[in-house]
Amino acid sequence: MHLTRFAFLALCSAVICAAPFAKAADAGFTTSFQTLDKQIWTISDGWTNGDWQACEWRADALSFDQGNLLLTLSDKGGKLRPYSCPEIQTNAKHGYGLYEARLRTAAGSGLNTAFFTYIGPPFGVPQHDEIDFEFLGKDPRTVQVNYWVNGKSRDGKIIPLGFDASKEFHDYAIEWAPQKIRWYVDGQIVHTTPDDAVLPRNPGKLFFSLWVGSKINENWLGPFHYTAPITAEIARAAFTPMNEPCPFPQSPTCKQKR
Repeated sequence: MHLTRFAFLALCSAVICAAPFAKAADAGFTTSFQTLDKQIWTISDGWTNGDWQACEWRADALSFDQGNLLLTLSDKGGKLRPYSCPEIQTNAKHGYGLYEARLRTAAGSGLNTAFFTYIGPPFGVPQHDEIDFEFLGKDPRTVQVNYWVNGKSRDGKIIPLGFDASKEFHDYAIEWAPQKIRWYVDGQIVHTTPDDAVLPRNPGKLFFSLWVGSKINENWLGPFHYTAPITAEIARAAFTPMNEPCPFPQSPTCKQKR
């Protein structure tokens, strides 16, 4: 099961209740993928992120099947790269809260199925802040979690999953609070930032993508050898904002702060 709203809200601690809070830009949302809600999502199309990426974002790399969004990487390249790859991003920037996704990832050396928040210079914010789930296709039984503050990678970890993420759907979540980030797999915490961690502060966009690396990052992603189209799937995505410094006012720790 995905992490319930009640479970998320009940995690409010004395430290988090007392911390300053940066409000999200807008209300939360829940998306299932019969179609793509353009009030929430934008499709990346016609560009690439740099020399470390061997594919070009293409709108036609997205499709729908039985309520799922299919992200397909193929050799139907564009003008810039030999392969086409898919990405969606929220129109709005979101801040502290719970980010959820139900995914089946792609398997294969060189691939990255990504569920993450990002803000930076392309969106008019000087600081690059980011929080990641990155599923490296070379080993679909693990996930890499990480976060960035002002362009610096902080606390990257490889987490064993105990299952093959490319074989079936599982639930993943990021809880971003003023003093803590927690990563969840199927409702269980798999990683937490240290108590003294410097954390992202800038609201960012939520992204989902499937892409292939170039020769530049083979040491990280592994070499890529194309044989056929490769697909990841998203069944659900959601964001629940923390609308006040203490997200669960009835908890004992929050009452103590009044």
